[in-house]
Amino acid sequence: MAEPRDTERAWPFEDVADHGVIRTPEQFLDVKPSGTEAVVIRIGKNDAQLVLVDAAGDWQRWVYHSTEEATAMAESLRIPLHVGEFPEEMRVRMNGYRRLARDYDKAAYPEQGGVGPVMPYPENRPRRPGGRKNEGSEAPGGPS
Repeated sequence: MAEPRDTERAWPFEDVADHGVIRTPEQFLDVKPSGTEAVVIRIGKNDAQLVLVDAAGDWQRWVYHSTEEATAMAESLRIPLHVGEFPEEMRVRMNGYRRLARDYDKAAYPEQGGVGPVMPYPENRPRRPGGRKNEGSEAPGGPS
């Protein structure tokens, strides 16, 4: 009979070695105790996310079933809490943070990092007003 699978990690991350990955808000505070703040933001119709941001701007998030549940978790951590929006100084800190090279090695796809794709794909770039020179014109011999 096969061993039950650990359902903590979803594919494609299930076979990636776990090198001190932070899985809970308490673990985040154990690693980064000073200067950490919490933000609770409603997402979707009922859910909420708890975002912990350290003094350098590194952050992690966890999703809960309600803002009350996320707020209760944040209050249990006994750190400064912001509900509904990120303060401007925190936004600046988060945007200025640069992940360490070792963070990219922890992901299932190391070239993308732990968060996701980091390469600027052409389809995600802003479009120029009026489009490209060839955009919207038919190729020679095309439909008339």
